[in-house]
Amino acid sequence: MRKWTLLEYGSREMLLKSIEDRENLVLFYPAVGQMQAGHLVDLDIAVGEMNVLFPMRATVIARRTRPRGTSKPRGVYLEVVAEDKMRFKRLCEFADELWEPGVRRSSPRLRTELRASYFIPKSYHQGTIQNICIEGLFLRTDGPLLSVGQGLFVKIKASTLSSWLGLECRVCWIDPVESRRGMGLYCFGPKRALKRLAALAARTRRKMALRSLG
Repeated sequence: MRKWTLLEYGSREMLLKSIEDRENLVLFYPAVGQMQAGHLVDLDIAVGEMNVLFPMRATVIARRTRPRGTSKPRGVYLEVVAEDKMRFKRLCEFADELWEPGVRRSSPRLRTELRASYFIPKSYHQGTIQNICIEGLFLRTDGPLLSVGQGLFVKIKASTLSSWLGLECRVCWIDPVESRRGMGLYCFGPKRALKRLAALAARTRRKMALRSLG
């Protein structure tokens, strides 16, 4: 299971101040943690309570472990990979208040790792659900990808004790980057399955809360 690092900025203003070099895709994060120079990291970048998430990959290019006053706190410099150039651009546009998410999510994405399969006539293909919310999910797969707007049927195995959860979905966006390759899906039916998806998201949220306390 790939480890994702969550970078949380308190506000757009804080994010804006942390964009170091737009041309070279460099971002500063005011915390060091266990990240070391040269490490390639998978990131989830969140901003305050705005319920928007920017997944991307980056290389740690430098660390500042000794703060130089309040204007230059300790932290790490991250260079976003070229494949995520457009995501970095969108992040900058969000910081500049030039772009807003088309649809505001009523609940945040929650990281998970669940077995899944999806049907494209005339066969099923294997995948992994890597995040969920009460109305959607991200399906990571090395199998075929559909186009935005197309529909598909997805089966999820939530645990060894539960039955498969079958959902009717529509493709909202596609991530072609090899390490994350897959589809962002909106789930619209059936009603009973949507209730199970909401319950699964609630359980996942509780587990994450308990993990953060432990």
